[in-house]
Amino acid sequence: MNTINLRQNIEQAKRLEEENGLLAAQLARKAPSLHRAIKMPLDNAEAALLDFVVCYTEHVPQFVDVLGMIGSNANCREHTNAVANACIEVFDKPATKQHEHKGLVTLMAQAYIAHRVIEEVNEHFVAQYDEPLIPMDMTRSNLIIHQLIGEPQANHLDLIAEEAAEQLERDYLRLDSGALDHSASREIAWGVEVNHWPCLTDTLAVNLLLEQGSPTPLNIH
Repeated sequence: MNTINLRQNIEQAKRLEEENGLLAAQLARKAPSLHRAIKMPLDNAEAALLDFVVCYTEHVPQFVDVLGMIGSNANCREHTNAVANACIEVFDKPATKQHEHKGLVTLMAQAYIAHRVIEEVNEHFVAQYDEPLIPMDMTRSNLIIHQLIGEPQANHLDLIAEEAAEQLERDYLRLDSGALDHSASREIAWGVEVNHWPCLTDTLAVNLLLEQGSPTPLNIH
């Protein structure tokens, strides 16, 4: 899967952000009202949030590239390529009319859709195979980006992602279609691969605290 153009667009958006600071200004406005579960450096919240969004966006082409390699190793490339294509296609058009301009604000929204598509597909696979198609868990990171985008816009993006995931499930991921063999679940047991892709929040200054004694994230919607 060729992600060269997307990587170039991200680099261009980063340079544009250095010039106009549009995303930084948006994050500065959002920071004081973010849910208390989202923790960040008090003395440098804006920069931490900006770094978080950039890394979150850059993870899309990284994951797409890795999907191709893992799909080949697990003999399910047809299905991983379908998911990868859906993620890349998100960046071919603005997520909403508000995102017709170029820049990190636009890419943040588009990356959110892509990551949410993967999240929805993983949930579908867990329901059918008891394990995800893709060895990553972006749930906490997606919750943080949802907050940064804000409602009702983020809810609209969720609907776009859900529709894309449903289309993937109908065309590529249905068990009763014969497209996937039940033995695929054994081939998609990634093993050590999972350790290469920890939840994004584990490596950045911005984090979403978990409830005491609970393995699931707080509901911050």
